[in-house]
This record gives sequence, C-alpha cells and structure tokens, in this order.
Amino acid sequence: MTLEFDATLRDKGLGNDDKKKILLEVPIGELKGKVEELTRFANKTVTIQVIPQYYSFSIPFDKSTNAPTQEYVVNNDGTIDLIKQEQTQLEVDDNGNIDIEDRPFEVTKDIVDEFIRAAKSLEFPGSINPRDVLTRNEQGEAFEEIAKDYEMSELSVINELERAREYYAPYAAAWDKKRNEVVFKDNQLEETPDDSDNEIAESEDETVENQNENTDSEDDDPY
Repeated sequence: MTLEFDATLRDKGLGNDDKKKILLEVPIGELKGKVEELTRFANKTVTIQVIPQYYSFSIPFDKSTNAPTQEYVVNNDGTIDLIKQEQTQLEVDDNGNIDIEDRPFEVTKDIVDEFIRAAKSLEFPGSINPRDVLTRNEQGEAFEEIAKDYEMSELSVINELERAREYYAPYAAAWDKKRNEVVFKDNQLEETPDDSDNEIAESEDETVENQNENTDSEDDDPY
C-alpha cells in the first residue's frame, strides 16, 4: 500500500538520538480518505520520495541590454532549439567579468508533464521514454512494473523521469506561452504489430479465396 499527496516540507531541526525531524504540511483536501491509511504507518519505517512541484532553470541575460543571451525555443512544427545570441559588445568590469547574469525561472510540474505527454516527436537523451513512463504511471501502473520492462530498478526509472523533467523544464515553459500554435508529429507507427499480423492474415485469406475461385472456374470450363 502506498500513499501520495502534495505537501510542503518544513525543517524542524534536530530530534532525539541525533535524528533529523522534518515536518510535512499537507492541505486538508489532500488527506481526504487517506488519514486512516496514513495512521497505519505510525511508528513504522517508510520510504519517502520527494518530487518537486516546481522545476527551476536559469537563463543568462546581458545586463547592458536586458536581453537574454540564449533562448529555449519550441517551433510551431514541434522541434526544439537552444538559440545562443552572439555577443559583440560585452562590457567587462575591472575584474574581467563579462556583464552577464543568470536569472532564475520556474515552471510547474504539471506544465512539464503536459509538455512531455504532448511532445510525441521529441526523443529524450536518456535511458527511458519519459512519455511512456509518465502515461503508464498516470493510468495506474506501478513504477515497479514499468521498471521491469526497462530492465532497470524502480528508483532508477523514477530518477530518469525526474532528469527528463529537469531537461525539458525550460522548453515546457516556452511551449506553455504558445501551446496552441505548436503541432507535434507522432514518431510512433500508426500500425501496431497486431494490426500488421491481421493484415497479413487477411491477405493470405484473400489469396486462398482467389485460388479457390480460379479452380472452380477451371472445373466449370467445358473445354
């Protein structure tokens, strides 16, 4: 039995026996129907997975022009690009530092997951297909079962999914601003293996049927 809910993690300082105490603040709505199950875990050892609800990334800006020196772009055809602007007039301070600063940005986990589900034409440079893992888990399949198909441990699959979310976070933020304009192509074959087998079987049946018709026609010919 597992439980999942959104919570705010608070630092509570040191506890007894040199153990760190932490506090999870959970909205009442998140615990609806889960309090009794949660009580069963009292005073028992559990494994907790901490997954952020926001993903942070930074973009370098030229402070003299207040413009980004690189952009994460999602094109209307579903392709993505990382565009770096050529800097021709960079100011350098007395310490030899270029007048560039990294500015932080955030995007929610929900938007990143939406992007991953929608971006059928993109391939993640990792060990999993994050769209496959995400979709199957949302449909109720346990990570343990998904991990078996990838011949990986459950934790490795979860970590890879988190790596994919971090990788796509800046692209998801860019996509969210123009999502209705972007059309992702589907790299997957429309024809499934089962469909292919059925078509082969139907073709063989048609061939046999034609051969039978030809034989009947020859038997009916008086000459």
